[in-house]
Amino acid sequence: MSTKFKFTKKRKDPKNPQSETQWHASPIITNRLTTRSVCKVVTRNTTTAPTEAESTFNLVCDGIVHELQQGNSVQLGELGWLRLSFSSEGVDNLEDFNAASMIKNVKIVFTPSKTLMADIKNGLEFENVGVVDEGFTFPSTKAYLDYKQTGQLPVQGGTGTTPGTGEGEDDGDHQLG
Repeated sequence: MSTKFKFTKKRKDPKNPQSETQWHASPIITNRLTTRSVCKVVTRNTTTAPTEAESTFNLVCDGIVHELQQGNSVQLGELGWLRLSFSSEGVDNLEDFNAASMIKNVKIVFTPSKTLMADIKNGLEFENVGVVDEGFTFPSTKAYLDYKQTGQLPVQGGTGTTPGTGEGEDDGDHQLG
């Protein structure tokens, strides 16, 4: 089994719309698994019922909220650590700072454990499943390079339009092939 990715263009300087672009690999998310689905998978060869695992998981989540609000970081076994992070507006005078209105972008930061990262990386393989450019998803690097050379889009089951025709164009991502 391999992790799938597509090539997409990204600006070298995201803040500058005139900056050059480079090709980057972007991961493809195949499925979004619910907590219930994960609990069924992890309990399949145990005597623990999936609903028991899910209830325990939900209790842990409830506890995490309280602990993060108290300023604690929380370890989740061999998964890693959670902690709160935020940014704020700046002030010249400390007495002018208002936490309620000036603290912004509160988020949770997850730091995976070294064990988890090692387990994930062990045997990890990657598979290129296309190129995204000009509002289209080409099914392979070869299909994209052929298009750039000939100007012809792949025909089989294609969607979208030929760039520049104006017919049927939208801002969506179209799958070709």
